Amino acid sequence: MRVAKGMFATMTKTVIALLAFALTIGAVSAQNRKEIYELQERCGKRAEQIYEKDFPVGERKGLESFENHYNIRLNRCFILEQNTMITKDAGKSYTIRMLTLVDVNDNKVYGSFSSLNCAVQNVTCRSEQEFRSLIRQFMEDRGEQ
Repeated sequence: MRVAKGMFATMTKTVIALLAFALTIGAVSAQNRKEIYELQERCGKRAEQIYEKDFPVGERKGLESFENHYNIRLNRCFILEQNTMITKDAGKSYTIRMLTLVDVNDNKVYGSFSSLNCAVQNVTCRSEQEFRSLIRQFMEDRGEQ
């Protein structure tokens, strides 16, 4: 009977240790989620500041917009600026759509798309769809958090 009591005490200690460990992981996970949320908020505010600088309110034509994303895996904040320009030449109107992906903190251009050029980190692309596919690795997190 003594052996059984000793085993029971050991099992009880093990269960208590496992529960404490699980609670610690839950608290760490909640802390991580809070930190990620704060980083996402900061990223959004910083991206908005850059957008406001690049496209001042008085100069906008309603054809400009931006998206931002804090990439958890890369620990980077990205802004994707979108601008559509309409120009006229010899009586004809032309629409030029431009997209630029920039690391907010380093001010490094990761990729750009227009009718004249399309590249993401030295990889050439031929369409907006292909450009968006290439930047997905920066603008989306897959199952992280």
